[in-house]
Amino acid sequence: MTAGSGLAVGRDPVEATLEACLAAMERSGAERADLAVVFTTARASGAAHEMLHAVRRVTGAPAVVGASGVGVLTERSEVEGVEATGAPDPQEAAVAVLVVRSDALRFGPFLVDETEGLDAAAGRLAGARLTESAAEALIVLPDPMGLQPPPLLAGIAETAGAVPVLGGVASGLPLFELCNTEVASGALVGLTVAGPAPLVGVAQGCEPIGEPFVITRAEGTTVAEIAGRPALEVLAEAVASVDGGAARVRHAGLFAGLAMDPAKSPLGRGDFLVRNLIGVDRARGAVGVAEPVRVGQTIQFQLRDARAAADDLRATLTGLRGALDGRRPGFGLYFDCAGRGRGLFGVGDHDVGLIREVLGDFPLAGFFGNGEFAPVGRRNHFHTYTGVLVVFPADGSAPQRTPA
Repeated sequence: MTAGSGLAVGRDPVEATLEACLAAMERSGAERADLAVVFTTARASGAAHEMLHAVRRVTGAPAVVGASGVGVLTERSEVEGVEATGAPDPQEAAVAVLVVRSDALRFGPFLVDETEGLDAAAGRLAGARLTESAAEALIVLPDPMGLQPPPLLAGIAETAGAVPVLGGVASGLPLFELCNTEVASGALVGLTVAGPAPLVGVAQGCEPIGEPFVITRAEGTTVAEIAGRPALEVLAEAVASVDGGAARVRHAGLFAGLAMDPAKSPLGRGDFLVRNLIGVDRARGAVGVAEPVRVGQTIQFQLRDARAAADDLRATLTGLRGALDGRRPGFGLYFDCAGRGRGLFGVGDHDVGLIREVLGDFPLAGFFGNGEFAPVGRRNHFHTYTGVLVVFPADGSAPQRTPA
């Protein structure tokens, strides 16, 4: 396996693409690539077809996929949207390219363009491609317009079973997706990856607060009682336990964490599916969660701020380093939420810098999107405010999948 990445910024999107492709190919050392992944800011939309031709001309890759983002990244740098401090000129396009040549992996790009939206029917189409290719992973790059994540994932599972679904939702305006020579909007670009399964790290950016307890009364998405007490009372106790006090809580976000493995004890970071709190009923002492809940489920409230997100990412990366067990990462993809980056951490290059620090320097490409896909507790889920890192070991061996 050999891979390389390139990142370029310029007023001419095609020239920036050529520069990024040439850098990626030079760093890979390959004469041609099997796969090229292209992430670009929305400024490049008018030249997207010409960019794809440039990618294929320089890399020779038969498989090309990509999407628009409010920012893009490689292992060297993050280039965020024009609203961020230190961002490029709004008339400039940023382009990140990753090229891969591998005897161990087979790549199958495809496009699902459903006029009725990206729901269960679209998921079944994507699942069928997975089944045909006998793939170990599916990368998805959907448009947010018409996207219905739960039905989409249900459709994939119905057809293909529990194959990991990984990826990010296109962002920026105008939105677009890239597949071989096609430029689409409102569509889903997919990439099946057959061969050794990747390692996956899911950093939901949260710190558990308070204690985990069992839900004792619930209906739909409403948690009425936790451990026989009003849910709002348990939430208040969790908030009171936060290191840093009320001042930290005022500047942070509060969420619910739903344990994915009821048999695991003790529970820690990465053991929860994190979901928004969508309301409180003070009269009943109940809280609403943006996910169906049930009696018997374990819940622990979560806090999200820059400190919690940095700690969570470091813990996720440390887990990936252990799972690599001394192997070198061959290449990776990083799907980062647009709600993270400089806006959350106050500095640029936060996540890629931490990835380099913990895992070393390896070819990486990604973008800042409108949501992320990754498994937690052996089930695929849609996430927000999350960083999803997908790593393929350089030796092409089949690693143990990292518990998310």
